[in-house]
Amino acid sequence: MATIVGARRKELDDLETIRFVTSALFEVSAEKIDSLRSSFERNASFYDEIGKLYGYVKRSALTHGQLKEGLHDSPQKISVAFTSNSRFYGSVNTDVMDLFVKSMHDTQSDYMIIGRMGEYFMRNFSELGKHASFLSFEGDDPTMGEANAFLKKVSAYDQVYVFHSTFVNIFTQKISVLDIAHTPVPDSSGQKESADYIFEPELPKILAFFETRVRYLLFQRIMLESELARTAARLMAMNKAQDRADGALTTLRRILKRDAATFNDARLLEAFSAISKWKK
Repeated sequence: MATIVGARRKELDDLETIRFVTSALFEVSAEKIDSLRSSFERNASFYDEIGKLYGYVKRSALTHGQLKEGLHDSPQKISVAFTSNSRFYGSVNTDVMDLFVKSMHDTQSDYMIIGRMGEYFMRNFSELGKHASFLSFEGDDPTMGEANAFLKKVSAYDQVYVFHSTFVNIFTQKISVLDIAHTPVPDSSGQKESADYIFEPELPKILAFFETRVRYLLFQRIMLESELARTAARLMAMNKAQDRADGALTTLRRILKRDAATFNDARLLEAFSAISKWKK
């Protein structure tokens, strides 16, 4: 009996440790999400407008023959799954990879997976891993140098589709796909969009700037929105984990209380039995 009680006390200590860790992660996520949400909402309109401007510059370059030959027939395309290195983000990494794998029927695209969680998913749950390359940053979110190194790797592609988690609200996250290259889709009617602006400096220099700095800004948007979505997912996951730990602790404490009472009763019975034998 003493062995059983001791094992349950050890289990209680483990549960209390888990409860402490989940509570700490919940508090960290709760504090972090406010600043992330404020930063994202403050810059959302800027990212939208710079993306639209990038698309317009690309369409103007296409109209004026500034984009490389062959773009209409066979644009160089890469699809990128952006996942984290760490766990405890709910289902967002799995959701990203589910949608990414469904897209891999496109034989005209190359494939890249960022993050150890995406690599783990691909190597263990999909036969399509051999068709993808893998990249991991030092942390869940890349430094400026790491982001620039990634963009250099994909700079030769006309289309760079990034699959990433996006924030809807605290309770809901979804998966989005953004072409950070904003390559224009040719009009099926054969008509070209008219250019209503005079570019200064000349269009090729503006295009070169957009292909580097603006791609970085758009990838920065993905990094920020993914971090916000992951943090919200972690907040909810840790909240559920706390609830489960609290329930398990309540149940185990009740069992321990019952076992302790049973153990004490058994000791009393042994004592009374010994006294009875002594009196005889």
